[in-house]
Amino acid sequence: MDSQYIKNTIAELRERAKIYSHELELNILEEANKIVEVGALTVGTDSKGKIIAQNVLYPTQFAQKAVEKILTMNWRNGNGKRIEPLVYGRNDWYREKLKMTNDVLKLIDKNKTENYDSVETKE
Repeated sequence: MDSQYIKNTIAELRERAKIYSHELELNILEEANKIVEVGALTVGTDSKGKIIAQNVLYPTQFAQKAVEKILTMNWRNGNGKRIEPLVYGRNDWYREKLKMTNDVLKLIDKNKTENYDSVETKE
């Protein structure tokens, strides 16, 4: 894999971790504070306001009334199997994604160190 691509990906992950952390620090009161996931996707709206599943880093937030409507919708995966939506509080969602992102960055850093150490010992 191209080393510049890897460096860019790591930089993007570090920036994402900063943004997720900042979102948690905001800790503001808002009516639309629920995030809904269906499988690996989050629920959002398209340009016409239609509810859709989407792959985004910063998901749409909904008020409880909208969440209740989303939960009644029929969500299915690519195999036609029903998917139950998961509802998160805004901070819970960002906290989970921040943890996942930081875990990946720790693995990358550990792997870089181990690879560097193994190169050093072979010489």
